[in-house]
Amino acid sequence: MAAAITAMAFGQTGFLVVAREDGRIESWDIGSPSTVRVVRDGSEDPVLDLVTDGPRILGVSARRVIAWNAAMEVEADHALDHPAYFVTVTPRDVWLAGDSHVARLDRELGESTWTPIADGETTDFDVHPSGRRLVVVKDRVRVRVHDARTGVELHAWDRRGRDGVRQVSVRFAEKPDHLWEADNRNWWLRRVSAKSGRQTRDRDRELVSAWAGPLAFSPDRGHLAVLQTGCDVQVWDLEADAAVFYVEPVADRSREKVLASLSRVPTFASASPGVLRRTGSRRQPDRDAAVTALAVAERGAMVALGGRDGVVHRCDTATGAIERLGEPRLLAPPRGATVTRWTGGVAHGVRDGEHWIVREGTLARLDFERPDRMRGVALEDFPALDRFVGRQATLFFRGDLVWHATWDTLRAWEVATGRLVWHAQTPGPPRIAGDTAYMIDGHYHPRPGFPLLRIDLNTRETTDPQHFAIDEASIDLSIAPVNWPRISAIGPHIVLETYSRPERAFLIDPERCLLLHELPRDIGRDPHDGRRVLHRIDGGYAVIDLENPAAPPGTRRFPDPIGAVHWHQEIGADRVIGWDRGARRVVVARTGGELLGHFVGHGEEVSAFFVSPDERTLLSVDRAGFVRAWHLDR
Repeated sequence: MAAAITAMAFGQTGFLVVAREDGRIESWDIGSPSTVRVVRDGSEDPVLDLVTDGPRILGVSARRVIAWNAAMEVEADHALDHPAYFVTVTPRDVWLAGDSHVARLDRELGESTWTPIADGETTDFDVHPSGRRLVVVKDRVRVRVHDARTGVELHAWDRRGRDGVRQVSVRFAEKPDHLWEADNRNWWLRRVSAKSGRQTRDRDRELVSAWAGPLAFSPDRGHLAVLQTGCDVQVWDLEADAAVFYVEPVADRSREKVLASLSRVPTFASASPGVLRRTGSRRQPDRDAAVTALAVAERGAMVALGGRDGVVHRCDTATGAIERLGEPRLLAPPRGATVTRWTGGVAHGVRDGEHWIVREGTLARLDFERPDRMRGVALEDFPALDRFVGRQATLFFRGDLVWHATWDTLRAWEVATGRLVWHAQTPGPPRIAGDTAYMIDGHYHPRPGFPLLRIDLNTRETTDPQHFAIDEASIDLSIAPVNWPRISAIGPHIVLETYSRPERAFLIDPERCLLLHELPRDIGRDPHDGRRVLHRIDGGYAVIDLENPAAPPGTRRFPDPIGAVHWHQEIGADRVIGWDRGARRVVVARTGGELLGHFVGHGEEVSAFFVSPDERTLLSVDRAGFVRAWHLDR
């Protein structure tokens, strides 16, 4: 077995430096496959931490600090006055930390200033880019914030005794008085006060699992990687304030292992991950940690995980490719084509079988090769959109007009010119089916019924509210009344959903104000043909034909654990796409049960899917607005 990994860092020119506990230093030229060059065979003083410093790579061992250039030639090698185990850089200085001292060095690594710090094992370290503050974590849970220029300890707090926390990892946020914090017990990445450790007035950022840490910044500090459960990683785009990538590398590509990875929902683990523990003259990886080193490249383009077993996995965050360094082929092929972000939200709909979207006020056909490209017509006074992309369409094409329904407004534009031709305020969210927009008058109705409004899109006249009577002889409302109703359009069909407990759904006839059939409450609202809907059942999903809802639904069942996937949309006659919430993967399978592929990359919940007309490209959009394009096998 190869020696365990102690540290890794990506160089600016596309290479990865790997340090091992036997002192060996490797430089991997990233490719398919990647190739290795041994920089140093071994040493009794192994490198324990690495950092990218512009074109240089800096490493620190307990006794020395070393600088390599882009060709991995040694530029500087200096002995240390005190043992050090961590290294980081700011625009002006190089910083080291050990158990007893922190040091500030000049850029040439010559002149140094050493400052004593509190007793205890140092398990994490960071310096704010301004050079004003530094933070050390002592004995895994005690956080100490210092004035970086004087070394004076300013703030001290710890997590000992709180919810069983045994490991804390911290990094400075954009301000020196804020820290990013993750711990081994909670499912959150939090921004906390450097002074008190209390959470700021800021939202929690949900992780895929507990047992979080350590943390690693990209060289530009724009992306933050969080190790979870000791073996998987989530990458956060700090400018977008959203998770952009998630992966659990799978070394064994057998069908059994792949299927097991799809069903894996991480739970709390009792030990802390990734800690370098001091043993004798150097630090060893924690015996419970599968991953002992973590690195993320510039702009979050790649992430690498190094383990106790000496194995390094490299993951391409754009394509989803996973490589085990030293293997002749990729563990997961690069199925992803592009990644972009629809920052301002998108409205979408279908015209003559083609997907159209409105982004930043421009109407255009959806370009599956370049989803970031918009070549179309600017719509006059198009409203601002929510940043999320919902599954339900909000664009409706009728003749030479495109209609857009928001929460309380209905608008129409000329497709050719973008001129706004009509708009009206509505008492509720309108849903368009055929040539009519339907909506509920008001939002809360404590009685078994609700007033329904209709707008004729041809005449643009609004009917008077018509009370929707429910025949309680045929529909049992004793379980829950029709409170907080909302309606959805699925092709030419209108579905009523209620927020009662339990939630319920009904296919309705809005013209005759009748409930036609009760539907499963978790039906999808993105069918590709406007006629069928899918809903989840144990071990698979069922297909309901809204033209004949009383007919027995067609069922599709899958072997465990594929059946745990939330299926969204069928492709053609024999394929289906879904989202595995636990494993954060897009899944494609035969409707007969064969797994065709699972695509890694999304860091947050997928909210919409788009399939190209030739069914060769799939776009998946998550709740942060990140759009990934995938190549599909026929």
